[in-house]
Amino acid sequence: MFTRNIKITKDYFSLVKFKNKYLITFIIVDLINVLISLLVPFYASLIVEKLTNELYCESLFLVIMLGLTYLVNKIGSYCTNWCYANFLKETYVDVHTTLVNSIYNYDEEYFKKIPAGKIINSSNIDILNIAEIPSFIIELTIEFLRLFVIYFVFIKQSFLVATYVIIIDIIYYHFAKKCNEKNTYYLKKQIHYADKITGMLQQILIGLKDIKSFGISDKLNNKLDGYRKKWKESYFLKRKYYFTRKTILSLIIDFGKIVLYVILIFFLIKTKLQIAIFILLISYYDKAKESINDILNFDVSIREESVSLYRINEIINYNNKSLKLNGKINNNNINGIVEFKNVSFKYNKKLILNNISFVAKPHQITAIVGQTGVGKTTIFNLLLRLYKVDSGKILIDKLNIYEYSKDVYYSNISIVNQKTFIFDMSIRANLSLIDSNKKRQIDACKRVGIHDFIMSLPNGYNTILKEDAYNISGGQKQLLSLARALLTTSEIILLDEVTSSLDPNTTNKIIKLLEDLKKDHTLIIIAHNKELMKAADNLIVLKKGKVEWMGNYEDLIKKRNL
Repeated sequence: MFTRNIKITKDYFSLVKFKNKYLITFIIVDLINVLISLLVPFYASLIVEKLTNELYCESLFLVIMLGLTYLVNKIGSYCTNWCYANFLKETYVDVHTTLVNSIYNYDEEYFKKIPAGKIINSSNIDILNIAEIPSFIIELTIEFLRLFVIYFVFIKQSFLVATYVIIIDIIYYHFAKKCNEKNTYYLKKQIHYADKITGMLQQILIGLKDIKSFGISDKLNNKLDGYRKKWKESYFLKRKYYFTRKTILSLIIDFGKIVLYVILIFFLIKTKLQIAIFILLISYYDKAKESINDILNFDVSIREESVSLYRINEIINYNNKSLKLNGKINNNNINGIVEFKNVSFKYNKKLILNNISFVAKPHQITAIVGQTGVGKTTIFNLLLRLYKVDSGKILIDKLNIYEYSKDVYYSNISIVNQKTFIFDMSIRANLSLIDSNKKRQIDACKRVGIHDFIMSLPNGYNTILKEDAYNISGGQKQLLSLARALLTTSEIILLDEVTSSLDPNTTNKIIKLLEDLKKDHTLIIIAHNKELMKAADNLIVLKKGKVEWMGNYEDLIKKRNL
């Protein structure tokens, strides 16, 4: 127990700062408060003794002292709770901030290793759970100290009685500890299936239209039922070991108390024991039981919450393949010449890009075309520095992309995805995430041709977009995403099949917009649409991870007709 809890303590405080005034105050006051609580049975036994000897004034004084002890104890309890509540609120914010910041650095593979349900549960439930770890560790330590004081009192009165009490407590503790271990084991399984259920529910919400159109809700429910069944089994077994300790095993202590009564009554008859000591030892036996139960409860709570701690640590310390990007080049005067020089890249040991080379120039539209799986998206992922090339170089203005600082690099390259995400907030707030200047927001929206539509809405730029902007059309959403990209002041804009699933009229609008945008940007697009290919200044045709051909659309048609 001690080795494990010391490790958990170290791991906890590697995540959370120990030097917190509220936590330190909590430790000091709680220690004093627990020791004060041991005075209660002491005063109670003395009161009985004084009353037995008809010393009423002294009894009254002891009653007043007992009342003061209760008062000080409750004030101390209030102070400890107040201090810990302040510590907990700060801890939640700090850990949540750390966790979210770590997510921003994830690569494209994180869902394979860390399910979305786990991240969502950890960002709320697990952070609340781990906030109690220091409290339980401190309380556990204090309870051991209180138990030591209790055993000392027993030994001082009777070594024989003390030995008996310690043996009973050890037997009870041994079996109860086994129950705690089983409890933790099934808790981990319960949380695992809770993550599965949450992850599945998230997928259902995202794919609701497909679920309805394909009529697959029953099959999904069957899968959920499997997870729910496993969750129920794990939950019941976890609870079974908990209430077994609380009921069946507690009989060891209860029958032990009956035997203790017999032993103490025998000593009382033999006049080897005073009535006050009799009451004190019985009270301290109950206190010892409370301490052991508290130790067991705190231990199982530490075990349970350590599950949350290591889940959070796994998310925060997720080791991805992306670089620890902190280049030293801070030159923000970028023209936007993008060059791939003999770049090769493997994914899961499969060669995706094979020694490809091309240049995308400013004031041009460079379109990357080819069948699914030839490496088009991989090129974008490499440009976004989500992975490191296996060989070759990617250059921007003849400098290796990994040498640029994060701030400079990501302020000069942005992406508009095929399925861009719009947040559940107003149009203004969505744009303000990039640039809060209202004039620049309006200029960007005018340039992409969505300003008039926005102004036609009842609340204009203050119109709330529902999650992922499902209350506007796909074309309007795409134009809004382009406006957002313009607000980044990026020199290089990546566009991933932005006309996919759009009607011809909206597609033509976006093509005209791209013709305008290339005047002051480097545009690199992934395209399947023939009209987009025609608009491109340079086509790069990929086949089996290699550049098969480069040129304009007319030359490509001539080549294929030969």
